[in-house]
Amino acid sequence: MTNAQPAVVVTVVRSGGFAGIRRRWEAAAGGDAAPRWIALIDDCPWDQPPPHSAGADRFVWRISVSWSRADDRSVELPEDALTGPWQKLVEEVQAAADAAP
Repeated sequence: MTNAQPAVVVTVVRSGGFAGIRRRWEAAAGGDAAPRWIALIDDCPWDQPPPHSAGADRFVWRISVSWSRADDRSVELPEDALTGPWQKLVEEVQAAADAAP
């Protein structure tokens, strides 16, 4: 019996805010679930520089992707840039992490 490695692992870390508390979520998928996750990842604008946020005590989101492709990805976004495909990806990772045993 072999342990199959997941095809994709997405890690989300939220830091900052008033109390500076750090939260972390992770989702791993392989097999039939991998294409759905890869589509969510590919929808995000990785090549666009993230905007700078003004204001203290705002959250910062770090999204990292490791997968069987050779191009692991990582981005750091201010709270107000977590919209559209980024928000969808983060929400899916949070839901998967919360549902994990």
